Amino acid sequence: WKGVAGGLVGALGAVAVYAAMRSPAIDAIGASEFTGLIVSRAAAYLIFGVVGGWSTQVLEGSLDKLELYDEIDDETGLYNARHLLNQLDLESARARRYQTLFSVVHLELPTSAFASLKARERRSVLRDLGRLLGESVRNVDHVVHARDGSVHHLAAVLPETAGEGARVFRERFDARIREYLSGRGVSVPDSPEARALTVPGDDDALRSVRETFAAIDARQHR
Repeated sequence: WKGVAGGLVGALGAVAVYAAMRSPAIDAIGASEFTGLIVSRAAAYLIFGVVGGWSTQVLEGSLDKLELYDEIDDETGLYNARHLLNQLDLESARARRYQTLFSVVHLELPTSAFASLKARERRSVLRDLGRLLGESVRNVDHVVHARDGSVHHLAAVLPETAGEGARVFRERFDARIREYLSGRGVSVPDSPEARALTVPGDDDALRSVRETFAAIDARQHR
């Protein structure tokens, strides 16, 4: 608790408790017999408290940093909502500067579709789905998964991809997900299908998708 300061306070408390426990023997035999033992124990407690407090402080800082820069989804191994936000900002800036385009494919799956699966099966299905989708796209594409409680959001950011290419990808993306999940006992509803958005052109719709993922990211990284 409280890093080095907390470790020091804890160590001093441990020294006091140890000395109190030894007080009957000290009264009976004399303090000189226990001086070396108490000093060595006190030094050990102080070193342990200070070093342990410092180590905890460093570890907490590392965990905070990891949380700040984490862009991997724990459930699927795909990218998470924060990564999608960063990629949308990057692709939007590149599209404005170089007059290029990019597309995003977005699919929503209700969490109720997985209700028939046990917790372990559900984790396995999501992890395998993430592996399947990650291996089925180009190296430059970014596949994302995020969950807001009632909906699983699956999205793919496709750099340098026009509308027609995005529609083809959407059909394959949608079909691949539904085929895999239905084979694992997940009841996927026929609607809604995946959406394909291209920028420039679908800027307003993409802004709505971005707001959805931004809300998820805000909850995940308070």
